[in-house]
Amino acid sequence: MKIGRLVKTAIKFAPIVYPIIKKMMSDKKTTKTAIQRK
Repeated sequence: MKIGRLVKTAIKFAPIVYPIIKKMMSDKKTTKTAIQRK
């Protein structure tokens, strides 16, 4: 795969992916407590 194409795709999806990654990162802290609750 061409890097230029990869970068274009990354920039295209960044606004969608970034909030999800950010949420996942913050959820990692609460995941342990969520598992313990179950």
